[in-house]
Amino acid sequence: MDFVVTPTAEHFDIDAHRLGEHSQDETRTFPDGEVYVQLEALASIDRATVIHSGQPHPNRGLAYLYGVLDLLRTNGCTITLVFTYVPYCRQDSEFYAGTLNYARSLLRMVTDCYGVDRIYAVDPHFSHQEWIRDFPVERLEAYPLIHERVEMEDYVVVGPDLGAVERFDIPGFEKTRTGARDVELAGEFDVGGQNVLVFDDLIATGGTMVSAFERLKDQDAATVQAAAIHGVLEDGVERVRETDDTLYLTNTIAREAADIGAEPLIENTVPG
Repeated sequence: MDFVVTPTAEHFDIDAHRLGEHSQDETRTFPDGEVYVQLEALASIDRATVIHSGQPHPNRGLAYLYGVLDLLRTNGCTITLVFTYVPYCRQDSEFYAGTLNYARSLLRMVTDCYGVDRIYAVDPHFSHQEWIRDFPVERLEAYPLIHERVEMEDYVVVGPDLGAVERFDIPGFEKTRTGARDVELAGEFDVGGQNVLVFDDLIATGGTMVSAFERLKDQDAATVQAAAIHGVLEDGVERVRETDDTLYLTNTIAREAADIGAEPLIENTVPG
């Protein structure tokens, strides 16, 4: 099995093939914004595991991903796909009339059009959705990586909203969104004088994590530390980093604040 990383997954410390650069200008994009896809080792690959992160640059990243998958499919390769962060994973339902469930559409594209046999996804936002059963998706759980880093018995672990309650079976606040970056949380926890770890699957704007910090401090928590799997937006990650006492973050997305490597999930779980 050969590992192949797309440009958004090149930060992982994994022995893998990377996309080549155009011989004339040593770049992987053209002046008009289109991507250049070349896999120099293509002829030697029979079974490939493609590793892709859906952030940053979700749209350009998909152009690279689809190009790599089509190269491998055309070459007759058996393809396994690892999403360290699934692009469009939060668009996982038909929220309004006439809207696209983009997460489901993306999985249909890679399986039906590009012949991907098996998909591994690190804690996808849609893991609780019924429709995921229609696809060959196996969830890779990153919570144990954080558990290895943090002495959990020293903390009260809570979720910042009911989504975290559903995904990770931990107590959490009830959330009401009051704006694009801000939320209001309701709920009381017996955390006086104790250290609290607020755990969630992702940080986007950071508003929910910051509101949880403020609520827990108001409830006399000794420290409030944050942990998340996916650092979706750089500004949101920095907002949490500047507010909470500590931030633990995996490197499923290339972020400067990421301090927990997700490589073991791939190397120890995905069949070789």
